[in-house]
Amino acid sequence: MNFKSDYRRALPSIALFPLLFADVESVWLGCAVPTFFLILSALSNIPTRIQMWMPTLAASASKPHNASSTSVGSGHRETALSYLHAQSLKVFLKLRYFLALPWASHAGAQAGNSTRVTLYTCLAHSRPGLSRLAKRIKLTFRGMTQRQVTQSWLGYWSATPARIQLAKATPRLLQKIYRPYQSLRLSDRQDRLNLLVNHYDFIFQQGLDALVLCASTAPVSLGSFIGKSGTVYDIQLASVATLDREGELTLMLCGDRQHLFSIAFTFHQDNLTPSIGIGCLQGPRGVDKQERVRSATRDMFGLRPKSLMVRLVREIGHAYGCKNLILVGNQNRVLFHQVRTGKVLANYDDFWQEIGATVRPDGDYQICCDKIPPPDLASIASHKRSEARRRIELTECAIRAAMNGFSGGRV
Repeated sequence: MNFKSDYRRALPSIALFPLLFADVESVWLGCAVPTFFLILSALSNIPTRIQMWMPTLAASASKPHNASSTSVGSGHRETALSYLHAQSLKVFLKLRYFLALPWASHAGAQAGNSTRVTLYTCLAHSRPGLSRLAKRIKLTFRGMTQRQVTQSWLGYWSATPARIQLAKATPRLLQKIYRPYQSLRLSDRQDRLNLLVNHYDFIFQQGLDALVLCASTAPVSLGSFIGKSGTVYDIQLASVATLDREGELTLMLCGDRQHLFSIAFTFHQDNLTPSIGIGCLQGPRGVDKQERVRSATRDMFGLRPKSLMVRLVREIGHAYGCKNLILVGNQNRVLFHQVRTGKVLANYDDFWQEIGATVRPDGDYQICCDKIPPPDLASIASHKRSEARRRIELTECAIRAAMNGFSGGRV
């Protein structure tokens, strides 16, 4: 039987498959996909055709071949090809429906001068090549299997020009709903979507979008203070690009232009209560990291850098009306595998308990964002009061610097 005549009715629907990949830069992929489906269709229909030919072969073996039997056999073949054609079109329409979100949005963005955010906005800063193609395939698969949450997420970022601008400035932002984020208690994709939407709603409502947009391209200096030795400590803010699995905003403390500590946090609603979630508290790297932390602690009159970072986030939360500080527990860290295998040694639980946080039923910790009163100097030994007073003054100076840079005088 002639191959061309057998598949002539199926070829129009098979030929439509390149339209699904019309916006892919790699031409070979657009050619390979229909070829693959053509071969797959041929292989999958072999058992069906053998079964369809059996009555014809049996009839030809028992009776002389005549015009009527030929007509019946042709009728069987025509019916089978019509059925194959209808099924191919049905499969194509289903695939087009499921894939309509990523591809149609992308095509719409190109037609509308890139005025919409699509799933492929994530690839805006990626170099062409196999790596980009692999990322594209992965995004396509995620968009197909998680259609509803993807549609809601892209719809949110396409709603206003300000959101579109921020999403395109930070392409990695769009992938966050697909991966573990901040705390493993957010195991459901819808929970992660709600948390991220809460954060960016808060950012836009408070007028912080311009600051976040600047911080997404390079760390922004919020302010600085001077230590006992004259060392200048700079407080910087980064957005999305740094510690992007643990939080949307990252405060960084640098001494003499060397990184000391970072803390990642996110504004969100916890059971309808305004809160800040902390997903990471990271120290310096290098062989001399412990010595650098000790030196900074001495230079800040005994104030540990990690204590200062938590205090700064707590003060930011208080200034913006947050009630609680949600601290990720060891068991809920997104890098839990690295913690379990010993690649990450920081013990969050001990430090959270040390600062007065209480454990929650979900494994995270919680502490209020109320205004922290200054310590009572009378309760401190007389020979330590001078250093304690200077430590309090330095802490207040750091808080003022961070708040002035973060709020721009609005709070």
